[in-house]
Amino acid sequence: MKTIGTASVMCLMLALASTAANAKPLTSQELADKGLKAGENYPGLHNLCDLSSRFRIAGSRPPGNTKKRELSAEEREKRRQGAYVEPTRVFDNLYFVGNRSVSSWAIQTSDGIILVDALNNNDQAERYIEDGLIKLGLNPEDIKYLVITHGHGDHYGGQEYLVNKFHPKVVMSDQDWSMLEDPEQMIQNPRWGKPPKRDVTVNDRGTVSLGDTNVKLFVTPGHTPGTISLIFPVQDGQTRHHVGLWGGTGLNFGPKEDRIREYAQSAEDFEKAAQHNNVDVFLSNHPRRDGSVEKMQNLQSRAPDNTHPFVDGEDALGAFKLLHYCTLAQAERLAERDQ
Repeated sequence: MKTIGTASVMCLMLALASTAANAKPLTSQELADKGLKAGENYPGLHNLCDLSSRFRIAGSRPPGNTKKRELSAEEREKRRQGAYVEPTRVFDNLYFVGNRSVSSWAIQTSDGIILVDALNNNDQAERYIEDGLIKLGLNPEDIKYLVITHGHGDHYGGQEYLVNKFHPKVVMSDQDWSMLEDPEQMIQNPRWGKPPKRDVTVNDRGTVSLGDTNVKLFVTPGHTPGTISLIFPVQDGQTRHHVGLWGGTGLNFGPKEDRIREYAQSAEDFEKAAQHNNVDVFLSNHPRRDGSVEKMQNLQSRAPDNTHPFVDGEDALGAFKLLHYCTLAQAERLAERDQ
């Protein structure tokens, strides 16, 4: 048998290293195309891959500090009706109690409920979360933890109502607690309720445990300095699945290249964690991002032998690949513009 000598092995290794070092880096468009291909099943994320001039790096209008016309009572009621989504049992232990704009997810455990996000304000907390849980046959008094994915008021705004009435422990990252405590960093919006007061602080790869359920929390900075993303188990009959819930999607902080690269790194790191934890369900805290409303409609007509509409298998990792490659593409776009 012919063997390769040590010198030959060293030459081969040096050649490979030289090839890697001389490899041409991907352009912003090549990165965006790679992201779109990986996440083709998640059209709600595709605008992050848009490198055209019509796409603002902010990704959408900034979430706060905007002056709005006061709506009439009739206009407010129409808006409420248009935003309404029927509260839905999505998995045996996971319930949607949000609206068309913002999600709130209730994880049922053997010892109570872990609620993820509190919507925009107290009215929405009562209308969608409390009333929704009751309609689903759950008791809002059982809410033991409120995990707030990040410090924007469309996710914490209803916390005052929930905390005063049901007394859950409020969980956020240290970075985002600090952001809310700093007047210069905090974003205001008249539609939002009061920010929470510091309660439970979680660090990267922390866990919220309640009864038979462990929710793994990952600090994924980018959207805010301390956005939290979650991994937790769900049941569909006798089958267990694992959810990866991305905690903050838009690039709503302006053309800050370093921060966009941080976002891309967070997405790559979370994808690795999701793969390690067998994630096969991608969720967001905005229904337009993960297609929750359409999937819940499909769930109602699901035949007994059909795949669960929210379960994507290994394809679920494609959402995080898209988030990684397309935000990296936006950072490269800024770098190319400045050259």
